[in-house]
Amino acid sequence: MEVEFVITPLQRARGQFGLDVRADGSRTRMADLVQAGCCRLLFPRIVGQGMEAATVNISGGVAAGDRIEGHLACGEGTDLLVTSQAAERIYRARPDDAPAEIAVSCHVAANARLEWLPHGTIFFDGSRLHRHMTVDMAGSASFLFLENRIFGRRGSGEHLSRLGVRDRLSIRRDGELLLEDMLRLDSTDVSALLAQPAVMGGQGAVATLVLVSPQAMDLLPALRSRLTAPECAGFAASAWNGMLVARGLAPGGWPLEVAVRHILPVLRDARPMPSTWRS
Repeated sequence: MEVEFVITPLQRARGQFGLDVRADGSRTRMADLVQAGCCRLLFPRIVGQGMEAATVNISGGVAAGDRIEGHLACGEGTDLLVTSQAAERIYRARPDDAPAEIAVSCHVAANARLEWLPHGTIFFDGSRLHRHMTVDMAGSASFLFLENRIFGRRGSGEHLSRLGVRDRLSIRRDGELLLEDMLRLDSTDVSALLAQPAVMGGQGAVATLVLVSPQAMDLLPALRSRLTAPECAGFAASAWNGMLVARGLAPGGWPLEVAVRHILPVLRDARPMPSTWRS
């Protein structure tokens, strides 16, 4: 007797978030809010003139086939910090599953400031993700971007063999393309690939920080001074064309975050860390 196995389609998550902020005198206030599906935005109480928002994925992680869309609009003279409630987990996909897709678009008007400082992204073995953030900003605006990518939780003994990731950041300033940065990992032997000296030298996590602002290039000497600290040994930085970029490697998510915490005060005028970044 022949037995036929049928692969049943799994339930997929759909989510959308949107936030539009406008200046009210010296303060930043919400002008419009969108929350749909698995996405929520929380607003911690903070001290200062700006606004802080924390993204929440109530589905508990991202699985293959999930679709999440976000929109952020910062009006002239506003100050917005966006973080996340916790690290985002990208779970294992079946071989024939479509990748999860995350798309976030940002508009930053003149003299506005947007900081995108989420917790890290943890990639489980077999995960598949296509993610794209697009930023359109004015020349007088400021945009700070952080992404920590963690390839398996080494403390839990996780070993990555298969991965499919396309992670892209596109920044336009005054309508002209300033930065196109893409990570592509399509491999059936991820651990061997990451072990190569020209890739990650066996390290398990990588951080990318990008600051675009009229003052970005002036901060390079102070940032490089910070990078001499032992916890930042795997980091380097450069600056050009009104932009500062820092990248670094670490054995895992926590040592990477320790290094990022040491770096961020230079790029953020020593502002308090996001509310969800508890030590």
